[in-house]
Amino acid sequence: MKIANGFVVPFFTATVENWSDHKDDIISSLDLEDGDGHLTDYFKYYKEGKLAPYTEKMFELLEPALKEFNEIYPFDFEIYNMWAQKYTRGGYHPPHNHGALGYSAIFYASLESDHQPTSFFAPFVDFIEGDVVEYVPEVSEGDIVFFPSVLTHQCKAVKSDSERVIISFNIKNA
Repeated sequence: MKIANGFVVPFFTATVENWSDHKDDIISSLDLEDGDGHLTDYFKYYKEGKLAPYTEKMFELLEPALKEFNEIYPFDFEIYNMWAQKYTRGGYHPPHNHGALGYSAIFYASLESDHQPTSFFAPFVDFIEGDVVEYVPEVSEGDIVFFPSVLTHQCKAVKSDSERVIISFNIKNA
């Protein structure tokens, strides 16, 4: 009997070197507003077609990871938006996706050991039990995860007194 994995959902993870040297400057520059269960600058910058003040520095820090991603994802692409989100105790982001854009990314700017990373849900259910298939990547602060933008994902309610901060962006083929 031959076994084949008919469907694969590719995730890519990288670590941003020297994040700790820049963390305080970038996080202190965030100007966030109330979102749906969290604080964000999504509506302030992305929806207005502007770039946040931290964007240029983040592109510089992410450049090695973006080059590495481009070696695996061999298409010309562009990042056309970037936004930050902060979660405090009880903060969450309900299940959502970013549409059929290509890839999206989440950079974990502040992720304590008692925080849970983003939960991702397979675009299909478990074929034996019919249950939703959930994937939670093993990441640490300073890591970035690239994932297909159509995948439903969420930040479950934070149960910690420390802040959880992410910086996200969407990638589309150029």
